[in-house]
Amino acid sequence: MIQHEISRISCSTGELRTDSHAWEQRQLGEVAEKTGSGGTPVSSNPRYYGGSIPFLGIGDINGRYVDTTQKTLTEEGVANSAAWIVPEGAISLAMYASYGKSAILARPMATSQAFFNIVFRSNVTRDFVYSRLQCAESRHEWDVLVSTGTQPNLSGSKLKKWTIGYPSLPEQRRIGEFFSTLDSLIAAAERQEALLRQKKQAYLQLMFPQESETEPQLRFSGFNDAWKRIALRSVLKINEERNTASEFGFDKTISVSTMRFKPEGNGAAHASLETYRVLRVGDVAFEGNRHKEYPYGHVVINDIGDGLMSSRFRSFRPTQLICVPFWKYLLQNRYIMTPLLLRSTMRGTLMNELVVDDFLKQRTPMPSLQEQLEIGDFFETLDRLIENAEGRIAQLRKMKSSYLQKLFV
Repeated sequence: MIQHEISRISCSTGELRTDSHAWEQRQLGEVAEKTGSGGTPVSSNPRYYGGSIPFLGIGDINGRYVDTTQKTLTEEGVANSAAWIVPEGAISLAMYASYGKSAILARPMATSQAFFNIVFRSNVTRDFVYSRLQCAESRHEWDVLVSTGTQPNLSGSKLKKWTIGYPSLPEQRRIGEFFSTLDSLIAAAERQEALLRQKKQAYLQLMFPQESETEPQLRFSGFNDAWKRIALRSVLKINEERNTASEFGFDKTISVSTMRFKPEGNGAAHASLETYRVLRVGDVAFEGNRHKEYPYGHVVINDIGDGLMSSRFRSFRPTQLICVPFWKYLLQNRYIMTPLLLRSTMRGTLMNELVVDDFLKQRTPMPSLQEQLEIGDFFETLDRLIENAEGRIAQLRKMKSSYLQKLFV
């Protein structure tokens, strides 16, 4: 469906110019009904916050429209500050942090003084101007208007005088509708990707046993045997293979955190290449950086091809044939790996450090080889769907960026 829409919208761009008249030059303040920044109630007064009035912050903007905010105000808070209720359909443009970022308000809300709010008489003009603002952001046009100091920022007075090309109303409508459709397609693709990622996390929890269980809640038909809990040392040993024979060059350097090749290497000197560990397909590596999803570090399996990794990472090699796709998702499963790594890591200065003996004695659930193959194939299919959704999003964003450059003068 989304791919069809991409093709359809690409064919329609030649019709956007509905007349040959030159665009007028108009100031932003002239084409708006009302403009103005907001205000912030005194933060120390609890009576001003937690009410029913949305209070826009820069972190709330994530797309064309914004309808929910992290903070809210009371009527008393609005009354005792420079804040005002900006009507639904207005554009709010950030002037301080992430200056130039903008969104259309999907409901009435207040904003801080860090936003320049633009109210329009016509949604047609609003949509056209919104696209023009996004063009300005992509072209870095705001940089010449920014006042430097402790924090770079735009000013409302400069924005009101900012001049734009202003076409006829029919042409405004066509351009505004075009970019509105593109934004809708991007939002739909993003929702699809988010839904697929949510499904993946749900299936990781359902299709692997929890720590006190012997079988998962959800299984493929025909598999009924309880999963065995095996010690990692029964299938893994420490990998000490080095690149002493210069089997691999820098182009085979592997980023452990992303499990991707880095053809440019990692900046290390050529003389150190022989000290690198060799990471072959099926080898397991520990990356100790702390992330939100992996607070104790991250264990990954090499499923991309033989290569090199820095010697500062711990690596393990299978002692028997293993199902690499199954192990990939077993090690991605934070419901299993978080408690396991909690028991086998210690906090270092910059990252977690793996205690090898403690790690190898940890036990992990393991089904039959045939069930491993089914589970691995299922999650690989899910990942391909996620990658396809990411590709559609990237394609649409690239298309939008290209047309923003072409359609505005």
